[in-house]
Amino acid sequence: MRIPDIAFFDTFIKYDRLREKDLERYTKELASGKKILTPSDSTVDNVRSLRFKKLKSDIETYNRNIDMVKTNLDVAESTLGNIVETGKEVRVDIINLMNHGVLDYEDARIFRDYLQSMRDYMINQANISVGDSRLFGGVKSQVNPFDSRGIYQGEFVDTTVPVAPGVELNTTFIGKDYLGTIPSGVWIDTDTDNTIDPNEVNHKIGMVKAIDDIIQIIDSGNLDRLHSYISDLGYNNPTDTVVGAGESGTLNISYGSVNISVNYNDTTTLNDLVNAINTAPTNNGNVEAFVFQDRDGIYRLGLSGKDKNVNISVSDSSGALLKRTGELRRILDTFDRGFDGVSQHRSLIGTQINVADNIKTMNQQQQVEFENLISKIEDADYAGVIAKLEQSRTAYQALLASIAQNKDLSLLKFYE
Repeated sequence: MRIPDIAFFDTFIKYDRLREKDLERYTKELASGKKILTPSDSTVDNVRSLRFKKLKSDIETYNRNIDMVKTNLDVAESTLGNIVETGKEVRVDIINLMNHGVLDYEDARIFRDYLQSMRDYMINQANISVGDSRLFGGVKSQVNPFDSRGIYQGEFVDTTVPVAPGVELNTTFIGKDYLGTIPSGVWIDTDTDNTIDPNEVNHKIGMVKAIDDIIQIIDSGNLDRLHSYISDLGYNNPTDTVVGAGESGTLNISYGSVNISVNYNDTTTLNDLVNAINTAPTNNGNVEAFVFQDRDGIYRLGLSGKDKNVNISVSDSSGALLKRTGELRRILDTFDRGFDGVSQHRSLIGTQINVADNIKTMNQQQQVEFENLISKIEDADYAGVIAKLEQSRTAYQALLASIAQNKDLSLLKFYE
């Protein structure tokens, strides 16, 4: 009886592959210093290693996002800082104009041109971009978020990216909020819900709005109106009715001890309202009402007191009128409101910068910890690997010797 050679060959091939695989594995582990993990060796360690690598990869993604966010935040903070510093300078000059006026027509033109250049600078800064995206457009866009009038034409949603689990920071910003805008233009109730929605009025940079009103007053030559109260919103024509169909109410104006009440309804025009205020029996020339046409072509309600140091307050019995005119305030107050809006949102960006820095530091610490945990699982135990390599080598040599001894077995060899 003779055992076929093919059986010995199959046995040799089977075990030869196994031993060569072990030798290759342990040789690679010694060369790389890393364990070669397979689920059959240690399911728990293999799963833990994959989990830690996933967490480490997530942190690397977060850090790349932080680097991108930091660039945009730094540019945005610097831009708003430029606008704030410009606003501080302009405010001082506006107060000087209000307190002392101008010497002559030539001085007025010089100051007007100065204001024009400052408001243009603010608008240009508001349209700053990083790469191909405007920072203050709400979403990634190559269109200027503010037109030449300083009116916002961007989106009302911003873009954020995650920088840590549950934490997102801005890559773009809603210019309507960050540039201290103030409702402007004419309210058009497009959805007929009798509520002013963001997309139903214009939003103009507050400081630009005040500067434009000052320029308009300088052009008119009536500098006394620099101390007047002017409504935020207005009408396309002074002959437009001041409220909608079926609406009515009473406008109450307080000026020191003087109280003026004027009734209005859905047939009252802006011109009618101005005339009614000026001819009210209790007015006696204390408050002058006027129609103010701004640089955007909107007709707004203006109130000017005989004594500029006496405040004017306005209330509306039904709210129908003030909903369409908006607030009435001094031009300097409009400027300050816009200035405060920019300053506050600059501080918010500064806070986001600090958050980004702190999170990146924390992420880097966690990344090191995960690398150490992965290292503990994957780093090879040299002494153990060398021992296993020697065992595998001995087993392989034994396999070769066994095959050599038994490949020619035959019963004839047992006969003398």
